[in-house]
Amino acid sequence: GEKILALMEQTQPAMMLLDFNAIPDLEYTTLKMLTEADDKLRAEGITLWITALNPEVLSMIQRSKLGARLDRERMFFNVEVAVERYAQMNSQGAPAPRKAPGGLT
Repeated sequence: GEKILALMEQTQPAMMLLDFNAIPDLEYTTLKMLTEADDKLRAEGITLWITALNPEVLSMIQRSKLGARLDRERMFFNVEVAVERYAQMNSQGAPAPRKAPGGLT
């Protein structure tokens, strides 16, 4: 976690993409920590995107406060789709996704 925070401080990203491809399940504590992380990131102008959720994890997130925030606009099938969406937004002259980007699942 500290390495990620140091890297984020150094690069000041507009968006953070978390790949859940290798995460089989999610505990309540982890979900709560993700929700708090989204709060902190949003306060710093950074948008959280999540990708590659398995059906169980997707269902759990969708039923949570975090799921209501992320909606379909910040959850993607895989990293490639998220990167494509990010590139599409930038090629259209859209500002960096510091707010909800809109559009894909």
